[in-house]
Amino acid sequence: MSTVKLSQKYQMVVPKEIRKKMRLSAGVRVSLYPIDEDRALLVKHPKDPVRALKGLGKEIWKSLGGVDAYIRNERDSWKA
Repeated sequence: MSTVKLSQKYQMVVPKEIRKKMRLSAGVRVSLYPIDEDRALLVKHPKDPVRALKGLGKEIWKSLGGVDAYIRNERDSWKA
């Protein structure tokens, strides 16, 4: 755990160990999300948001037997 101090302009320096672990460098965008009045979460933005979403939810399609099987079953249900 690291402790930082806010400057008079409400700025802070992210400690080196956190920058290394999160692979933060100058110019990388981050967000701070308030959790409650005592805590916040620091999240690094992906360089390419579209690429970061690639493959999201693929486990759902596997559980349904694959995309082709799902579409085939769905279309068959229309015939009934």
